[in-house]
Amino acid sequence: MDIIRENMKTLFEKYRSGRISLEEFESLSKSLDSAADSEIRSMFEQEWNDFTSDMPLSEDKKESLYPVVIGKSQRRSRYHIYISVAACLMFVFALGITLKFFDAREEIQSLSAKEVTVTAGSDGQSFVTLPDGSTVRLNARSSISYNSDFSVSDRRVRVEGEAFFDVKKDGHTKFVVSSENMEITVHGTKFNVYAYPECDFAEMSLVEGSVTLRSGESEIKVAPNEKVCIDRCTGRMNLMQTDNEVETAWLKKTLTFMHEPLYKVIDKLERRFGVTIECSDSISLSDIYTGTFKDRSITDILDVLKIHYGFTYETDENVITIK
Repeated sequence: MDIIRENMKTLFEKYRSGRISLEEFESLSKSLDSAADSEIRSMFEQEWNDFTSDMPLSEDKKESLYPVVIGKSQRRSRYHIYISVAACLMFVFALGITLKFFDAREEIQSLSAKEVTVTAGSDGQSFVTLPDGSTVRLNARSSISYNSDFSVSDRRVRVEGEAFFDVKKDGHTKFVVSSENMEITVHGTKFNVYAYPECDFAEMSLVEGSVTLRSGESEIKVAPNEKVCIDRCTGRMNLMQTDNEVETAWLKKTLTFMHEPLYKVIDKLERRFGVTIECSDSISLSDIYTGTFKDRSITDILDVLKIHYGFTYETDENVITIK
């Protein structure tokens, strides 16, 4: 009991001086809630005896408090009046602690609930440095979201579109990337996520380190130069080898096609620009194409391809139809 009283006395002194921390504030509030009335009264009596200055209260004020606090007509000793007044004041003080702590807790919870969202434009890329030092490169029409208290208790990011992550290692706090149909858990690594919401598949390809990917009830551990492709319609996951050339081609501003069939050219364009390209049956997707495009828009590239193959195309938002 003496230890508890000494601790509370120390916390009272810190509160009065304005030096109390949030953790100490919580400790003081809990101590007041758990202590018995007799213990609190005894401690308050000692606090009152140690209080040497009552200048804020005039004699008239002290006398007028007597019938209100005691609630009886007979006069008591001034000592007992002061004790009762002290108890009332300390009750208000304790209530103030609870309210102030509640407000502080609400403020912290409100802060952690705020979400930060970074979005890349319809053309080009964006570079983001997260609060923990990890970096993210966003492809066109892609975005990441995270809470404003990121890295305080955990490191969680949600991604839509395509993003390349270079995660800073932290042995104590895991890094989690989530999107529709998958959740990726890492501690420090480099990987690419392809998860445009309008596409019927999502992918994660690993460049360095190791990750665990979960989709529904299934979980796969992935090693470097492996990727997982998820069919969003069936939920099926496929693990396969990759050299990451196709998956990370969008990081470079140069697109190179070396004797590649048209269907692979279209696949790279979809990845690079985050669009869906639909071809009519009259288009031969096995035709071979060779060419290099440096920092060109998708319409620039399609305008070149249509000269080669004699097709026309139409654009409806993010869907391109080749006829």
